[in-house]
Amino acid sequence: MPIGGFLDSLPSILFVGAHVAFILVGLWAIRTATATRAAFASVLWLYVISQIVFLGFFGGAITMKMAVLIEQTLIVVLVAALVMNRPRPA
Repeated sequence: MPIGGFLDSLPSILFVGAHVAFILVGLWAIRTATATRAAFASVLWLYVISQIVFLGFFGGAITMKMAVLIEQTLIVVLVAALVMNRPRPA
């Protein structure tokens, strides 16, 4: 059994709940960063969007590989934007 294979036996609703929680944390982070006028606040939308895209897998709209590819692409763009200190709106 591959590492994490046991997760396949858990109901999908647990994963949906986790991604909804991740979205809520992202929205909280955006709100907090915006309130403190952090320059990177708008870039955090990439994280929220990545989690919404990931929910597409559980809705049957995209494959797991597509969900991971889009999510990781958005996250690497977020990281690059933070490092370059040139936040871009989502």
